Amino acid sequence: MFANWRNGEPRVDTRLEDSLRSVTAFLEEHGYRYAIVGGIAVSQWGFVRITRDVDFKVLVPDINYSAVRAVIRAAFPERARADLDDPLVTSVYVKGVIVDFLLALPGYEQQIVGRAVQRDLGGFSAWICSAEDLIVQKVAAGRGRDWQDVEGLLIEQLGKLDEAYVEYWVTQFAEALEKPEILTDYERLLAKIKSLE
Repeated sequence: MFANWRNGEPRVDTRLEDSLRSVTAFLEEHGYRYAIVGGIAVSQWGFVRITRDVDFKVLVPDINYSAVRAVIRAAFPERARADLDDPLVTSVYVKGVIVDFLLALPGYEQQIVGRAVQRDLGGFSAWICSAEDLIVQKVAAGRGRDWQDVEGLLIEQLGKLDEAYVEYWVTQFAEALEKPEILTDYERLLAKIKSLE
């Protein structure tokens, strides 16, 4: 499902919009700070790609994960991804669409939410993960689709990114995950894209 483009601005696919509106309203009514991540966020920064679910990074007040999970499940009782066993991810169906609530850990993940940017999604607004933080998260995840997203984001946002911020956090993750190759791969990709200018 692709984002639509109207007047040069990306909008959310209509098949995801009702779910996105419902969850955004729920989070804001409960005072939960959040950032939309994943495919929808990638599309908001200019690299439109298919996505069939909605991902929210949610700041957890007082680090009370069980309380937040309980509130989410009470509001959206239809569970999705039954095989998922991760206390930091609550996966539910909202109006027929899978919505993943990714509960933020203290530190960098809190920063993702704090750096989110409010964007008009076509009739309503929501907080979207910054392009820099999307790149950092996707480099750290390092799957094939993630690297495609990184490349698309770098192409679309080149010259607009805080490259020092991205480099710093990619370096931190490369060290923490003991995967120095992700930093090397990121630097190689960035250099390649810059050479095409």
